[in-house]
Amino acid sequence: MTQTLKSGHVWIEVVAGREGPSLSIGDDSGGYRLAGPKPWGGGRTVHRFQVGIRELRNELDALSATHGDEL
Repeated sequence: MTQTLKSGHVWIEVVAGREGPSLSIGDDSGGYRLAGPKPWGGGRTVHRFQVGIRELRNELDALSATHGDEL
């Protein structure tokens, strides 16, 4: 079953690669690896979630304020 990415949302994916799992964020055109080893050879997506960009930004801002990290 293929899901359609909703407007104002991004994909958060957990990818299983040869060197271990990684976390990526992106859209249907591509993505960016946020954490973990590079999934050489493409890897396999084991979990995929749609997250609202506004909600994600709000949570990141709240965490940033709590931990003193300036954006």
